[in-house]
Amino acid sequence: MNGSESDSTGVVAPDRRTLVLEAFCATHGRAWTAFARARGLTPRQAEAVTEALRERLAACLEEVMGTAVPAAEAWRYLKEEIAAAAFAAPPPGPLWKEAVRAALERMRINLGIWVDEYGTYEAILGLPERQQEVIVLRYMLDLPSATIAEYLDTTVENVTALAYRGRNRLEQKLRRRSGR
Repeated sequence: MNGSESDSTGVVAPDRRTLVLEAFCATHGRAWTAFARARGLTPRQAEAVTEALRERLAACLEEVMGTAVPAAEAWRYLKEEIAAAAFAAPPPGPLWKEAVRAALERMRINLGIWVDEYGTYEAILGLPERQQEVIVLRYMLDLPSATIAEYLDTTVENVTALAYRGRNRLEQKLRRRSGR
């Protein structure tokens, strides 16, 4: 049948492939959308990126699920979808400012009363890609290290090291900017 089967009562149930796709997207979709928002996309753009990723995964689900770490493969696709959407993205808005402030608090970076959210945003984007991803996922989105490790196809220990180096590099950049 076309993606579903009916039981003896005539109720149509989705096939296994559809269930796998739905479960995978339900597990990771919130983080995908939040990461797209953290990369400066509007809520509508972030939702569109997540939907585009879902459609892309539907087209190649077996291939993705056949990889060693399906979440990491989907993460690579997500970054491509975000890059494609980013050209039309406006500068970050008020929610981004709150996320930046929360991240600085979680990292325990205290710059006194001086907090330039846009400068911090630029400094985060100036980090090496893996450090940038870990800083956003850990400190802005508050995801656990195990989830981040799965997304980035690495170990929890490597996530911890990337967070440590990224946090220190970010603090140095911000202190230079503030003259402290």
